Amino acid sequence: MPSRLEHITLPERIGLGCQCLLCAGQYGVITGLAHEYGTSRQFLYNLRQKTQTALERALAPGAPGRPALDRRLVVDRSVLDRAILVLNQVLHGSVRGIQECLAEILQVQRSLGAIHAVLVEAANRAKLRQLVPEQPVQAQADEIFSAGHPILEMVEPYSGGVLALEKAPSRDETAWGCTMLDLIGRGVTLTSLNADGAEGLRAGARAVGLPEPHLDHWHTLRDLGRLCHLLEGEAYRRMLLAERSQRAAAAEAYRAQHGHRPKRGRPLKVACDPTSEKLALQESEVAIGRADGAAIIVAAVREVLRPLDVQTGRVHRAEEVKADLGAAASLLRELGGRAVEAAAILEQRAIGLTAYLVELETQLAGPREVLGEEVISLLAWAWQHREGLKLGDAAEAWPQAPEAARQVWAALEGAVRATGIAENLNSILAAHRAAHRGLPDNVLAVFRVYRNHRVFPRGKRAGHSPNELLGLPSAHWLDALGYGRSQMPTAAELPAVSTQTVNTLAA
Repeated sequence: MPSRLEHITLPERIGLGCQCLLCAGQYGVITGLAHEYGTSRQFLYNLRQKTQTALERALAPGAPGRPALDRRLVVDRSVLDRAILVLNQVLHGSVRGIQECLAEILQVQRSLGAIHAVLVEAANRAKLRQLVPEQPVQAQADEIFSAGHPILEMVEPYSGGVLALEKAPSRDETAWGCTMLDLIGRGVTLTSLNADGAEGLRAGARAVGLPEPHLDHWHTLRDLGRLCHLLEGEAYRRMLLAERSQRAAAAEAYRAQHGHRPKRGRPLKVACDPTSEKLALQESEVAIGRADGAAIIVAAVREVLRPLDVQTGRVHRAEEVKADLGAAASLLRELGGRAVEAAAILEQRAIGLTAYLVELETQLAGPREVLGEEVISLLAWAWQHREGLKLGDAAEAWPQAPEAARQVWAALEGAVRATGIAENLNSILAAHRAAHRGLPDNVLAVFRVYRNHRVFPRGKRAGHSPNELLGLPSAHWLDALGYGRSQMPTAAELPAVSTQTVNTLAA
């Protein structure tokens, strides 16, 4: 087996190659050089051939015009790792799917174990990159299930930053309490929580001394809307039954008068005596009235739950809204039927639905002393129509007291009454759950970093990442994980002659 000749330096090799090439055909030259340098003649023959090939390639005439820029991609270890992570997070690729994409696109064969190892290493790095806002923040909390296991998530609503996203053995008081204590231990200060009616979440917040989570309005309005749809469907069924009873009674009257039933249509199998017909009409009218009444009351509840009156801009007070919800529950209970269920929902959730107004009143207490109630209503109305009025700052709406006006707008902006950003996170995670048949810890850890560092392409946050909106450093998510872009080699470092557009020189 040939071995490398360490005693012959590179300058000596260049000189030997040129000498062998110039003295080609002269008897005894190769033998003498081999004896002088202590090597074989075959080594010198190979060196002469390499020298000739290199000189021909270097001195050959090139293509006319300016040299073209070599844009071929060199696939090294860094490029492979980045490709694996991008396919995993952006395209929600499974390990086998990533393997096939690498083979088809980059022409690189990687084993399932090697791909999984990259994902595990990225997850270990991601666990060290926790989002810790410097200022106190609100949070929206929710739960999503994967293969029967709950995943607890907490999201900052204005930036969309993921504060917590981890799998837990349960969703009870202990699991949620540990999650919140972990956030507090990292230095995250939570001013308020918005959530649905999850009892474990609420118990966990009470256990760690956090304020009672505010009930989001969407789930309550959804439940009330479903009951309204059920009442509407019941009304249509009663109307159909009353109509069939009337038609059957008319057919029976025709048969009594003419001795035979009408020739058109099939016999209607429904009670057609006067008592049944009257009862069907009465039940139809009651069902219609119940459905219409419930729809009107629920529409009023929707307006009452807003932070301010749409027409006048008057900011709602928590006690007034609570009283209105109680009155709406009484009216629904009077309607009877399934409207009683809607009344029970309002009675049970009235305190949680109005909790955000208590904080809003506290934040508006200072501006109320300076501006008065009428100016507060004016500023609230202007805030609601700021896009149509083309107002970019509260001071433009009330220049007499710009700081107090800005406080009013900031308080209204902070009146969060939904968990939409958490629900949006659930919809994004659904694609990962389908691809991986669950949500593994590795995927969740990397996804959290990806989400917090990714720049929003559209919407009101377009051009900014959650970290940037929270005033934190915002590098590319791959750079944050330590998978920076590899330095592309110069054209001279690339192979000069190649029939491939992708070099499969994978580490």
